[in-house]
Amino acid sequence: MKIFFVTPKLNFITAGGTTDEYDLTYRTLLNMGHDVAVVTAFSKANNIPFELPYKVYEERIPSKRQLGIQKGLFKIFRKYSDKADIFFVDGQVGLYAAGMYRVFGGQVPVVAYFNRELFAWPANISTLFPMAPKGRIFKKIKQKIRFFVERYLMIPFTDGIDLVAFTSPFLEESYKNFGMKTTGKSMLLGDAFDFRGLMKKYNISEDTYIKRNKTKGPYTIFYSSRMAPGKGFDLLLTAFSRLKNKDNFRLVLGGTGPEEQYIKDMVKDLKLESYVEMPGWMTKEDLYKRQTEQVDIFVQARWRRDMTSMSLQTAMLFGLPSVLPGGGGLQWVARDSAIYFEDNNVDDLARQIEQLGDNRELRARLSKHCYVRMDHPEMNHISRITELRERMEKLAADNHTNNEEKK
Repeated sequence: MKIFFVTPKLNFITAGGTTDEYDLTYRTLLNMGHDVAVVTAFSKANNIPFELPYKVYEERIPSKRQLGIQKGLFKIFRKYSDKADIFFVDGQVGLYAAGMYRVFGGQVPVVAYFNRELFAWPANISTLFPMAPKGRIFKKIKQKIRFFVERYLMIPFTDGIDLVAFTSPFLEESYKNFGMKTTGKSMLLGDAFDFRGLMKKYNISEDTYIKRNKTKGPYTIFYSSRMAPGKGFDLLLTAFSRLKNKDNFRLVLGGTGPEEQYIKDMVKDLKLESYVEMPGWMTKEDLYKRQTEQVDIFVQARWRRDMTSMSLQTAMLFGLPSVLPGGGGLQWVARDSAIYFEDNNVDDLARQIEQLGDNRELRARLSKHCYVRMDHPEMNHISRITELRERMEKLAADNHTNNEEKK
């Protein structure tokens, strides 16, 4: 089966975990005996420092506007139709083009994978940082128009997509609430993350954390992500400032991004300079080394309720006990490997951090459950990609049969 993946870019250096996730999917299907090719739609953003085992076709969609992007992706589907048995597209980027391609006579089945929200949905915000200047009426009207157009005029085209795959049941529910029909053609694909392979590569065992589990502080709390709205840095800093015994903890905040200065200002305003380290952007090797040797507690104070997190899954790889907001995608991922606070409640977050710092046995128990959870079928990338392969093979076979009957 010839599978053509359509994605915005392949950036293995600075794009975070998403490119690695996609690359693992491509390689796994390649190892299963399929022909795999990847079309990058915005190829100027590619950063590929090593040879890849699959073919990459570099396209360059010039537009950054929604209609222009969908038009460009539609042309890509048409261009490669004679080479592919099936298309697999980043759903949140190309859902409308994919649906239109099929609705308007495209002969190759399309799978759309969703691991993010749509831009038409309400924006992520950091509630405790300065908000954007008020009074941008035109921008608000434009956003409302976009929401209406996509919700009522564009989303019906997604009926043409043959299979929709999601990272979590919560994300599927969000797309259904936006009007997407998923009944009978959806699957849970999760995030492709090779827990066991990475454990072997970085010499991590199930008792690595247990062996260094401290009997006394200071305990290092860690969170690293792009410093963008909605990532929870503001909530974590505010909660840290309310710890009763701050001297028992250290806080490491990794990453860079548009809210970096807000974070630095909050550290200063809350007089936390002696407790907080901000190492900036870290290479994967630096990130993994720190989590192997130094981190005691992982905290992700916020993310969209329907979203999962590669940062969280990386923490679970190293057996790090976590504190997370209750409900939603993060709890779905972590299950019994974390304790939970009431979403957006910084006092409850502070209490849960203190509880984890005070209870060595609890930290050990949560660490053990990281490895229990990662072996569940919905977290196993081989299990998920095997189901994906079977679903795609059936789509391709049924499509071939239908085309033969039409001749």
